[in-house]
Amino acid sequence: MFENIREDLNRFSENEIQSRTRAFIAGLLSPGFQALAVYRFFNLCFRYRIPTQPFRYVVERLVEITTGISIPACCMIGKGFRIHHFGGVIFHSSVEIGDFGTIYHGVTIGDSGGSGFAAKIGHHVMIGAGAKVIGEVVIGNHCAIGANCVVTKNMPDNTTAYGNPAHYRPNPAEPAAIGDGQ
Repeated sequence: MFENIREDLNRFSENEIQSRTRAFIAGLLSPGFQALAVYRFFNLCFRYRIPTQPFRYVVERLVEITTGISIPACCMIGKGFRIHHFGGVIFHSSVEIGDFGTIYHGVTIGDSGGSGFAAKIGHHVMIGAGAKVIGEVVIGNHCAIGANCVVTKNMPDNTTAYGNPAHYRPNPAEPAAIGDGQ
């Protein structure tokens, strides 16, 4: 749990923030980090079968009210996760997200309508503002989902999704990789 929280906080120093102290303070003040820290604590309790009800229910509702972010304790979220901006983030209880993912406000990751499971999302995935990932889909590693995009089908690795319904295109090759070995 503490390693995951440390990696979550380290994501703040990737930006223009120069000092570790300012990155730490920015992380603590971020609504996304606050919701994620509460999730990480209750997820630890969930995995070790430590009873936390009704305390967990009250705290999760308080976090939802103050941050606008709902992350059930039984979700599986990898280290280095970052939620940018305030509010409107809703996760289904069966969501699985890999390491170093980034999401923006207004993102919903849910089931396809009352039954079933939600998405399994790979490592290093960026989900833009207002995007929806609906149903039991698999999102590959190093993918980007554009703002207001609605994803209902699997996405292969290194793909960008855009539009509603989502259309996919491969990510452009890295400039350094193009000239290698030539």
